[in-house]
Amino acid sequence: MHLRKVIRRSPVLKAPAFGCLRGIPSVNLTRGCLHACVYCYARAFPETPRGEVWLYGNLAERLRTELRRLSARGRLPRAVTFSTASDLFQPHPEVRRLAVEILKLVLSAGLRVSFLTKGYIPEETWPLFADFSSQIRPRVGLVSISRDYHRLFEPRTAPPSVRLSQIERLSAMGLEPSVRIDPVIPGLTDREEALEALFRRLSLGGVKEVSVSYLVLRPGVIRQMARELPAGIFRAILKCYEGQPWQKVITSATTKLAKREIRERGYALFREVGRAYGLRVRICGCKNPDLPFEDCVPWERGTPDENLWDLPLFSRKIYSVKYADKFSGSGISETA
Repeated sequence: MHLRKVIRRSPVLKAPAFGCLRGIPSVNLTRGCLHACVYCYARAFPETPRGEVWLYGNLAERLRTELRRLSARGRLPRAVTFSTASDLFQPHPEVRRLAVEILKLVLSAGLRVSFLTKGYIPEETWPLFADFSSQIRPRVGLVSISRDYHRLFEPRTAPPSVRLSQIERLSAMGLEPSVRIDPVIPGLTDREEALEALFRRLSLGGVKEVSVSYLVLRPGVIRQMARELPAGIFRAILKCYEGQPWQKVITSATTKLAKREIRERGYALFREVGRAYGLRVRICGCKNPDLPFEDCVPWERGTPDENLWDLPLFSRKIYSVKYADKFSGSGISETA
């Protein structure tokens, strides 16, 4: 996939559509993502370029100007999150360079930072993590430790073994990484043996909390999966969505959820296995509108309505289901 540099003309800081992140502006370094995961809903956005990823060459300059103006108006956000429609750490030297520059800019301004990544964390960022440890809430996306799963669903991301090593390193620095298990693939990554293997490794890596949500299907995602997955696995996944209506989830009005009984049974199993390994399990409310809402914001809010955009800047001193039969013969293994 080709990387193309473009000029950004719209604001860098965006109010996120996710209820879990209400009040926390998001930053995306690129339009599109070089990871190009099979299940990625952002790939199907009408505005996402086809066959290439756009890197905003003027992003640092625009963000610096926005932060200066917001500060002058007393509207500087307390926190920002990376990245809701891409990945902060994509496999290209220009993206990695910009990621380090933007992180340094935001952290030096005293803002808290949350990022979610399935990529290789560049070595240049680790000194920043050490210097600004109290301002950072790292989140790592990890659905399965299976090499076969990685090969089929997200081959351009960092392998599970690398992400586990990064989790251990973040834990050793006292950064308390959390893990986002999203998207759970019904009948494949929600099997008890798969969860046992994953939670065991996360517990050993120092993880205390995970957030979980099942795969949501949109027309573009279905087309991607039909093209890029083995036919048997694709058909088995679709069975878990048969008869489900199209509905609005987050900003899309054409989304299908996995059958409620599948998700409820799966989430119960996630909680059960999580308790066994001492991990708190949060169910993402944004992608489960028919279930009781749970907030998986990376920080605890002071009050339910606390808006991290509106409140004053923090002082730097404060910071220092078992459907395995459907996949029999698929060749998917459960270990890294």
